[in-house]
Amino acid sequence: MRAKLALLCVVAMALAAPLAIAGSGTDRATGGGQILLGTQGAGNTIAFTARGTSDAATGNVQYVDRSAGTGQAQVTRHGRVSCLAVEDNMAKIAGTWDQGGDFQLLVVDNGEGALAENDIVTIQDNQDPNCEDEDDDDDGQTELGRGNVQVYDAG
Repeated sequence: MRAKLALLCVVAMALAAPLAIAGSGTDRATGGGQILLGTQGAGNTIAFTARGTSDAATGNVQYVDRSAGTGQAQVTRHGRVSCLAVEDNMAKIAGTWDQGGDFQLLVVDNGEGALAENDIVTIQDNQDPNCEDEDDDDDGQTELGRGNVQVYDAG
């Protein structure tokens, strides 16, 4: 129950962040949603907010991995954002998990509305927590089945 409440708070912050900083001259990316796991239904959940530059950024990432099952089998991870690199509708977010280890989160905002394609989310562990390195593969890339990503390129 506490994990659900924490996740709900993170999602609410992620969705409210664009309203709070509209018109800002700073790059930012926010979003949250669920990645469906085939016929299992409820899938992995992600919520994130990041603001700043490739040298210094602030924000949080919460990721609930349900690939081993729900309830006590699921793994909840929280991370602190250290960098953000935005180009057009794509953002690379990197940082460190509170439980140890680093992550890179790559997101693509494919627009809004019924005619837009699903947004794309790629989360990878054990990467260098900076936004300078190029990652040419698409390991872990998946559509966000329920939810939304918003990327704002201030440049």
